[in-house]
Amino acid sequence: MMEQMIRDAFDTVACDAMLKKRTYDRVTRQMGGCRKKTMGKMKWAVSMACLLIFAVTGVGSYGLYYTEAAVISIDVNPSIELDINRWGKVVDQTTYGLESEKLLQSLSLKHMEYGEAMALLLGSEEMKKYLKQDSLVSITLVTKNDDPTLLPNLKECVDTALKQCHDGIKTEYASVNSHLCEEAHEQGMSLGKYYAIQELLTVDPQATLDEFKEKSMKEIKGHTEHCQHREQGKNREETKASQNGSKDESPQPPETEKSSDKRPEEHNTGHNGTNRSGTGHNGTGYNGTKHSGTGHNGTGYNGTKHNGTRHNDARHH
Repeated sequence: MMEQMIRDAFDTVACDAMLKKRTYDRVTRQMGGCRKKTMGKMKWAVSMACLLIFAVTGVGSYGLYYTEAAVISIDVNPSIELDINRWGKVVDQTTYGLESEKLLQSLSLKHMEYGEAMALLLGSEEMKKYLKQDSLVSITLVTKNDDPTLLPNLKECVDTALKQCHDGIKTEYASVNSHLCEEAHEQGMSLGKYYAIQELLTVDPQATLDEFKEKSMKEIKGHTEHCQHREQGKNREETKASQNGSKDESPQPPETEKSSDKRPEEHNTGHNGTNRSGTGHNGTGYNGTKHSGTGHNGTGYNGTKHNGTRHNDARHH
């Protein structure tokens, strides 16, 4: 299209044919060079764009791979934490203390699936030194995406690994929030041990974090259980004492007179409003009953006891 327009323009020029041809050839050569330069620049721009996209994608994938989605804290006496990404791979491992550093000198758990990493760690010769009879393995988990399946799967992996390698080992599992993990790291402690000591402090307020920081998990849990049992015994004693006190303070029912101790009243005689039982008094004494102020013709008995004495009282009008 462009070349045709150039030809038409040259046809209108009145000059030597040879001059037209040389001029036309020069113009077309220059235009061809410009097109090649433009195409070269476009290719370079496209290449740079592809490289930039690849770089951004690669960096993003790299960062996403190493982003932790969960933290697993394994505490026996050495304490070790494993950072897990969203694909269940170990992307980092952290040791706490010389024992844990020595334990991982011969082990590299990075980029392993967390189940395989736990089996390798718990079955290692170095770990066997700490997994003795009645030892306690504490597994504490914190997840960033609240995956409900991670803890049951982790429990299954750990229990299977311990059954294959050790007998008589106690296990304990807990899932906590990320804030507790941050507090533990600020104290320079693993998540599992920090959580165990916090439980201890709730039952023994006199204990301190520094006091149990270097203790084994078995010692920490043993002290916690001792305090819990002591508190439960105290509560039982207080409850028992309270129940006994309630029984002592309950009102006693009033005593009722036996029917055999009372004689039925036959009739009332109106001597100064005094009730008289038995009209004959023939050997039927008053049996120690005091009659005060009962008047017969103005003469009162005035509290005198009449035991079995026969009185033939005349009626008084």
